[in-house]
Amino acid sequence: MVENRPGTLAGHLQLSRDSQRPAVKIDTLTLSYAELIDLVESTGAQLRAMGVEPADRVVVMMPNCAEHIVAVLAANTAGAIAVPIDPEAGSCRLVDIVEQTRPCLCVVGMDQATLADIQTVSLHIDPARKCAQFAHGATAAVVEQIDLPLDQIAFIRFTSGSTGHAKGVVLTHAQQLWIARSLSEHFGFDTGHNELILVSMALSGGWQRVAATLYAGGCVIIANKPLSVGDLLDTLANTGATGFFTPPPLLRMLLASPADKVSDALRACKTIEIGSAAVTADELQDFVSRVPDARVYVHYGLTECSRAVILDTGRYPDRLTTVGRPAAGVDIRIVDHRGNELACNQSGQILLRGPQLTAGYWQQPDLNRQRISNGWLATGDYGAIDEAGFLTLRGRHDDLINCGGHCYFPDEVEQALGSLHGIEQYLIAGVPDPRGMLQQVPWAFVVPVDADEWSPADYLLQARRALPAYMVPRRVLTVPCLPLTPSGKPDRREAVKLYASSA
Repeated sequence: MVENRPGTLAGHLQLSRDSQRPAVKIDTLTLSYAELIDLVESTGAQLRAMGVEPADRVVVMMPNCAEHIVAVLAANTAGAIAVPIDPEAGSCRLVDIVEQTRPCLCVVGMDQATLADIQTVSLHIDPARKCAQFAHGATAAVVEQIDLPLDQIAFIRFTSGSTGHAKGVVLTHAQQLWIARSLSEHFGFDTGHNELILVSMALSGGWQRVAATLYAGGCVIIANKPLSVGDLLDTLANTGATGFFTPPPLLRMLLASPADKVSDALRACKTIEIGSAAVTADELQDFVSRVPDARVYVHYGLTECSRAVILDTGRYPDRLTTVGRPAAGVDIRIVDHRGNELACNQSGQILLRGPQLTAGYWQQPDLNRQRISNGWLATGDYGAIDEAGFLTLRGRHDDLINCGGHCYFPDEVEQALGSLHGIEQYLIAGVPDPRGMLQQVPWAFVVPVDADEWSPADYLLQARRALPAYMVPRRVLTVPCLPLTPSGKPDRREAVKLYASSA
């Protein structure tokens, strides 16, 4: 087992080794910090006894549960590299990740299927005895202490990016600890913080809130996946949560609820973070008005360089069309296609660098050379920085719509339109011009609140009032749902593939 040092998250938790403060809560199970640390150490010892060596890859394929937290920290404690995978990931993605990482072991929940051709074990925490057991009955073993360099890889986190092909983002122990410390300090987490986890811990957005809460000595509350607006409101009202992170789809579920019910359910919340995809200024303003006692933040970042830019909406209510300014220690440049830095308010590609920047992509040297140069990450996102240092996102280069020479990003259209009456969700995407005259034409893919009562003509009327002619969608499709990427972002290419070809 590795030597526990404050330079790693597991080592930092040792500072709370004797604490009886609650660290993790889910259903009827509550683990104190002392119990969590014992579980991590004993599980790490079991992994070593099963042959897991330093730098081995260990897949953790679990839903949000206490076992997920224990398995990840135990893998790191054993010196292994954790490879978190959402259990709902498709089989093709799963095969791709396994082929790239060649893990020695996969840890799953008790009721989950095993992976073919990989040693797979089920992990379960006995709620009465507060002990962790693998299904095959492995017991804790005493193993020698090993030194763990802080630049050793702690995680390989896979992200689809713009191509849909899974690429593994490498994060070290030092980077994980820096992110946890930075978030906890920026958002003011302390021992009284109760973090409600609503998104998958297999994704960086979910796990980093877990890590930041544990770093601060707060309590991680794991909720069942909300199936409806009512479920979400009940969860928020009944768990005593003082903060949570939400992607836009969950935010829009809240906005679809009566304002007074949202205010009541979130009365105890002190800090709320929104990220993973764009939200409009109208949506932000509406939400902020419902939670006057909470500080609401928006962040921009990638798995490769997370939480790089943060907006405090309470402090800057006139900047809601932006995603804020760089977090402490983070630098931003806006460059043209030749790499030349652009002046304020000029749109170009966003470059990022900071302490949390990935060490590179797992076994993809060509991609490393393409995306990372001299400590800067080429994000593939486009935006502009104003004179005060606030970043406005334009969109991903791959999403750029070229309509007869008019080039613009779908995000620009969505920001201009804002929230629309009678629409639950919508997105804009470029579709090849069926007439062959224009390179692309904009289409709108709309999920109405009531499909029987909603009319595309009403949408187009609002669009013509708010947009220049070349941005007005040429087609409005009513769809049952919007496809999402594994990280919860609206997937424009998948929407076009699913719906445009049959329209």
